Amino acid sequence: MCGLVSDSYRTYGRCDFNRMGALTPQEVSATFGFDLSPETSVSDKNAATYRDFIYLDVDRVRSIAAQLPRPAEAGKTADAVDGRAARERLYLAVEPLILNRPTAIRIGPDFNFTEWTPSSFADGRFVGVNGIVRLLDYTWLARALGGLPAVLKKMSKIELAALKNSDEGRRMSKSALQQKSLENQSAIARIEEFKMDELSEVVAALYPGVVRVKIRPSAEHPQHVFVASAETANFYDPPAALSQKYGVEIDAGWTVVGQLNLPNPDAPPPQPIRIGNQMEDAFEQMALLMNNAFRVATAPAFPALSLTPIAIYRDAK
Repeated sequence: MCGLVSDSYRTYGRCDFNRMGALTPQEVSATFGFDLSPETSVSDKNAATYRDFIYLDVDRVRSIAAQLPRPAEAGKTADAVDGRAARERLYLAVEPLILNRPTAIRIGPDFNFTEWTPSSFADGRFVGVNGIVRLLDYTWLARALGGLPAVLKKMSKIELAALKNSDEGRRMSKSALQQKSLENQSAIARIEEFKMDELSEVVAALYPGVVRVKIRPSAEHPQHVFVASAETANFYDPPAALSQKYGVEIDAGWTVVGQLNLPNPDAPPPQPIRIGNQMEDAFEQMALLMNNAFRVATAPAFPALSLTPIAIYRDAK
């Protein structure tokens, strides 16, 4: 079912489809956003922008909507965001209100990168970034690498069996075939030395339930990048599907909207706040040490900037 939803300054086209599959029902939704001034007809806006959302933090969007001066559309939808289409409609009402703020920043390939200085950015500012997006799910990657030795062993056996039955294999001596087998086994042994199971545990501790997102507004300025930790649960597709659909890096003009995370760079390192309880003071000391270790492992350093993502989407006509 399709229809138009209007308020005093914007009209949305909304379509909801319920498709019954062989096993379970699957909901498909699409949200179209286009501006209609009072003197503009729908036919004048026949090239409406369709936003295909890859990631949407609906809880953060609801929090923002609750604190903004409530426009008609945001007011109607902030308290009722059940269903994918409703969540997207709420975001479409909220986005212009945050990105049109005087303090918001829009950054793309045409940004003047001489203005990329520490004083140009402030903690909590809203940012809309357009550029090259890299999606890195280290946890999924570590799990996949954990099964790599077993996969390589099977592939080695298949390769050797096919080689023996080929014309090339029949011309090879028995010692040459054995040498080929030893080379494969040596390569697998080197991979097993990395102890992927242990690596998976470390990665899971450093990046629990998140996908690292890196956004480069311009390929000509590779050091000017935003780095985000996006919750896996807020992606529309699971990690394996993301990798299969898009690969690691997407250069297709995707948009990422979020808030900057910029702690005071001049602040001294945190010190224990001792309360006289030796056990708790010791635990706090360990917590501070672990915090320092995690920041060394995950925190970006300027000119890279930390970002909390709210939405990731691509536009289509």
